[in-house]
Amino acid sequence: MNTDAILDGETYRARIRFRVAKKLNVTDSKYLFTVAGREALLQAPTEETSIQDSDWLVINTRGFADDADARSFGRNLQMALHLASAVTRLGLDPGQDLPTSGLARHIKLHLAETTGAKVRDNVHGLDVFVDDPNVTIFNFQGTGVVRANPDLFLMHASELHGAVSGMTEEARDIVLLLNFALMRPEPVAQIIFSISAVEMLGQEEQWSSAQKNILKQLAGSVQGMVLGSEQERGEVADAIQRALHRISLRQGVFRLLERLNLSHLRRSWDAIYGERSKLVHGLAPIPGARYDDLAGRTLNLCGQILLTRVAQEVPTIKKHLDMFYPLTPL
Repeated sequence: MNTDAILDGETYRARIRFRVAKKLNVTDSKYLFTVAGREALLQAPTEETSIQDSDWLVINTRGFADDADARSFGRNLQMALHLASAVTRLGLDPGQDLPTSGLARHIKLHLAETTGAKVRDNVHGLDVFVDDPNVTIFNFQGTGVVRANPDLFLMHASELHGAVSGMTEEARDIVLLLNFALMRPEPVAQIIFSISAVEMLGQEEQWSSAQKNILKQLAGSVQGMVLGSEQERGEVADAIQRALHRISLRQGVFRLLERLNLSHLRRSWDAIYGERSKLVHGLAPIPGARYDDLAGRTLNLCGQILLTRVAQEVPTIKKHLDMFYPLTPL
């Protein structure tokens, strides 16, 4: 930690800008909360806008000794917000730490020379910089509801801040995919993306050694049969050999459920998947039909599965799943 920087009066700020699917029910433009002993300020884009009226929000945390300290804290808070959003079913787009609006370099230089203002681009994601009072964030946005409880979301983010740094890439991807589904405004999109996230996780499952040996023996026995032509037998053997490299989507999900001690959800998965298949491949979507109920049940089931996997690395979230992703008995 660079204590000289603090003694000299120079500190760093971690600024996180993100977008939510459900607006937070805060009537003010600012909301102070605590993360890991530090004050963090949740803000709407402008002083004139209340938090409950904006789906774009910013969190500023100040007083870091150096860039590395601010960036480490910011990365953990960014991931904690993302996971808290998935747990509380909020829906959050964390961005890719890239600007969504900004000014040309020569304009920034001109403003710095004439006014002293240090204009920074408006980054969607994490931005770390020296906390100079002359720093100004360039913000341009247009305006054209369900609102969420901010206390639960921010309380979980604060609670999770110290637990997310060790999450694997797979667990982080799960949180990303679940939030992506929660961010979709259309029920059909929520159904498709949440189920795809579970299927993707299930495809990591592999045949056992015994099953691989069975498939090899089957492929060999086909070649010795008298049925069909040599070419036909070869094609069947090739098909069996190809099966060595993957298991079906359904088998993969069932393997996943077994690994997570969720085998009791097999019937629920088949039921939801059957409704999803009618929607995607068959008789629906029916013009004018509503799929909110199916989307809700699908998100409940998929959220339980996906976050149970994440809970293997962040156990504290397990206690919240039944509250935010309640399952309907068959």
